[in-house]
Amino acid sequence: MKIRHHGVKLIALVVVVSMPLLGLSGIASAKAAKGSAKWCAAHPNLAKTTPACSTSTGKGTGGDPPTITVQIDPNPLVETYQSDIVSVVQVETSASFAGDAVTVSSSQLSASCPGGTTFLSVAAGATSGDDSGTVILDDDGNATLIMVGEDCAPGSDVVEADLDVAPYYTALGTLVAEPPVVTTAGVSGYPTYSGVVTTGEVETGDTAASGNSDVYAVFYVETDPVYAEQPVEISSNELESRCGQGWVLGTLSNPGAAVSEPAGTVGPPAVGFLDDDGNAVFAFAGESCAAGPSDVIADVMAGTHTTYTTVFNIVAPAPTI
Repeated sequence: MKIRHHGVKLIALVVVVSMPLLGLSGIASAKAAKGSAKWCAAHPNLAKTTPACSTSTGKGTGGDPPTITVQIDPNPLVETYQSDIVSVVQVETSASFAGDAVTVSSSQLSASCPGGTTFLSVAAGATSGDDSGTVILDDDGNATLIMVGEDCAPGSDVVEADLDVAPYYTALGTLVAEPPVVTTAGVSGYPTYSGVVTTGEVETGDTAASGNSDVYAVFYVETDPVYAEQPVEISSNELESRCGQGWVLGTLSNPGAAVSEPAGTVGPPAVGFLDDDGNAVFAFAGESCAAGPSDVIADVMAGTHTTYTTVFNIVAPAPTI
């Protein structure tokens, strides 16, 4: 049996159909002196090279501590299927930037993934694209999205988060992608932390634009490679029922079988296929989700029908830097 594999745009379509995304509108600025806040906002490209506007290191002028960070989870990760990458990217900065836009991109990852890359968000004010994603910071200065790449070369790729308005801070993170390989059996959920919060993923969004207690997660299932190309199911009644405005759960190995429910209800398991190393990865996105732990169950639908479990913990919106 050949794994059904149709590209990253289909998993993007699943999210877009389930939870429609709205575009961002730009705001024009009046003429102002070079280097002023208004000038910087009106000239984003020039602002990046104008010291009065910002630096390019994620630090304020005068050697202040970092004011913006970007973290990728899991990291490092093992590629699955046709050397695919699925991870969660969290941008964390000061609450003073609440409501501002941040663009996440990676030219290196795009070059490393000839099958394509995409950045996904379910927040109403986000714009998601093949090469970058723009998200709105919530009242705690946080934003999260899912990053996907197909047919990627293993190695290190820099991921960049740019504050789209003055002072135009930039944060850099490095994703380490390892080639497909047999791994230790089990199921793992990511992210497991958010900046200084080490007890789980912090929800993002508390406005119409930034989202509404949104949750993003990826689940890696790893089993014996003897079950290569066999189906595997994943489900979490607790996680699904926590999300009062809907959720979607899908996989690149079987995108047409993604499952979703509109409001705080439980759906059937999502079904994917194990790659030649016995691995599979699923992506989850939910809106208006209650904080707390949720059991996640993965069932290998072959052989002895091995079952793996893990706990994915959601933390209420909070400052993380």
